[in-house]
Amino acid sequence: MRTIGIIGLGHVGQLLANELVATAAVDKLVLIDQDDDLALAVQTDLLDALPAMRTQPQIIIQDYAALATAQVLVVAVGDSTLTKDDPMAELTVAGRAVMQIAPRVKGSGFHGLVVNLTDPNEAVTAFLQQQLQLPTKQVLGIGTVLDTARLYRAIAHAAHVASANVSGFVYGQHAGRQAFAWSTVRVNGQALDESINGHHLDESQLKIQADLSSWYTLKGLGYNNSAVAAWTCRLISALLNDEQLVLPVAIYQPQYSGYVSFPAVLGRQGVGNLILLKLYPVEEMAVRTAATAISGQLAALNELVKEGTTDDN
Repeated sequence: MRTIGIIGLGHVGQLLANELVATAAVDKLVLIDQDDDLALAVQTDLLDALPAMRTQPQIIIQDYAALATAQVLVVAVGDSTLTKDDPMAELTVAGRAVMQIAPRVKGSGFHGLVVNLTDPNEAVTAFLQQQLQLPTKQVLGIGTVLDTARLYRAIAHAAHVASANVSGFVYGQHAGRQAFAWSTVRVNGQALDESINGHHLDESQLKIQADLSSWYTLKGLGYNNSAVAAWTCRLISALLNDEQLVLPVAIYQPQYSGYVSFPAVLGRQGVGNLILLKLYPVEEMAVRTAATAISGQLAALNELVKEGTTDDN
């Protein structure tokens, strides 16, 4: 039985729940939010939609014990609207939310895979792993998956090709210190320094266009929604179906002694082999800079734990 939990029923959590049910990707869905009325509303709305669906999944709300048998737990806590003006503004709010939910998740006996959507993604993913005390391979974040997708779209538009013909990765830190690894990018199998369909692509302009996608979304909505939910569904599918799919997710990377967005193989075990491509020195330095920034954010989150311990005493 495919059992998936979602903690946090904001915009992304609600849409993700809807997509999982609508695409028949789940058999038991456990929904948890700090707002009981909201959780009940989402459950009721989904139950009313079930007669139109292909399957009839079980939908449970506000029951941490039901997470005991979940294969995947998605964490979407915090307040994403805070990131409209400052991508790092959600740090403290997210940290306190993780401190509240982690003991209850541990107490449920959950031992599956965790997919974190909360920003700052890499730092909060690292904090979740510490608080849940699960192996690092079982705790990952969506990382720079969306940043990479935006880059593909910018390149595809400039080169007049389908996005499926573009490969490569954005490393580092989602919505923060991104490391655009141009050395990894291929279009129809060609490197960017080659003429592609008669077009010479400008890396700086491609980055601007990729960043504009995020800007347009945040300017109009105030948060990311559809793309995050769609890519999370794709990620969950890769995990549950053992696809061995490669995505640039937020993972523990021993080379940097911490969490950072880095391409890795994803399957039923969680994080498998890392994809160790040879980067340009400037790209390698950009990844290290991102890892340092993430480490600093994690240190700030750990200070919240100390403050909480002091308050308890």
